[in-house]
Amino acid sequence: MEAFRTAGFARLGSDGPHTLVIHAEGDWARSIEAGAHVFFTKLMRQATARGFTTRVVSAGGATSQLLLGQEHVHIMVGGAPGYGPNRLHAAPGHLWGFWYLDEVGSGAHSSIRFARFSADEVDGEKAEYFFNGVTGYMLRENVSKRPQPARGATLPDPAAAVVFCQLIERTSDRLHHLTTEQMVRVAATTAGSRRVYVKPHPDTPRALRRGLEDMAAGYRNVVVSDASVHDLAGASDVVVTQNSSAGFEALMQKKCVVTCGKSDFWHATLTLKTEDDLRDALLHGRETMAAFPFEKYLYWHLDRMCLEPEKPDFAARAWARIRDKAML
Repeated sequence: MEAFRTAGFARLGSDGPHTLVIHAEGDWARSIEAGAHVFFTKLMRQATARGFTTRVVSAGGATSQLLLGQEHVHIMVGGAPGYGPNRLHAAPGHLWGFWYLDEVGSGAHSSIRFARFSADEVDGEKAEYFFNGVTGYMLRENVSKRPQPARGATLPDPAAAVVFCQLIERTSDRLHHLTTEQMVRVAATTAGSRRVYVKPHPDTPRALRRGLEDMAAGYRNVVVSDASVHDLAGASDVVVTQNSSAGFEALMQKKCVVTCGKSDFWHATLTLKTEDDLRDALLHGRETMAAFPFEKYLYWHLDRMCLEPEKPDFAARAWARIRDKAML
């Protein structure tokens, strides 16, 4: 039988039509119940104030499956994307402190991928204030979604490119257009004698990392580095990735980011599907993206499309999305 947090949660069988069910995958259920995430703490507090009972269950379990078939409001944490009646998906965003609460999914699966970004419709003053505040803190404090080595690595400036690697090529849900091998090879051969950095994903298995290092060793100008993503992006003319959050973080430094896969921040990148397109982007990308309104884009994506739990208006904005799904 699944364990439930008793204080503030309805017991099985007592749910009325207004119940908020959080279906949490893996360790999420335990950490949510322990109050480890301001996002969920504030969300559940708001639900209680609105007369909802609230429950956290293990996603995929018998209770989760039972409740999904009932007319509750469902928040999915982890797991596969997918639209469903009265269903939203919650997940951390590309920058620490920002969250998705989306009716389709998170990351490349979020509805932001299908949204229209229009710089003319974004308040320039608000965007600049937001951009300076967020990027100043994140870069100064070396904040990233994943822990990074201390900043200050000695890196040639500028390098031609950095390739931020991922572990998405073996998944059944194909999101990439080009492979890691293609990205590294094209970057290395296009850069000529200039340096190209390759940063492995933090979760890369040892054997896979050795293969990446062997591949890099085949090019005189390629260096595998574990330096901070912020240092590597800062030292490089172009940032190449499939759809990594490290690529999104590079937008804080107004870098030309090349995405070789499906992403929800493609509006601010050069998205391409062929090696020839990648080669052109490496040669001409900086010039192409020089006038892009990075301030407006980060403000639009993070502040308007995502949610920031630390903001005073978080609970009201989150509840507006829940209200729409619950048709209250």
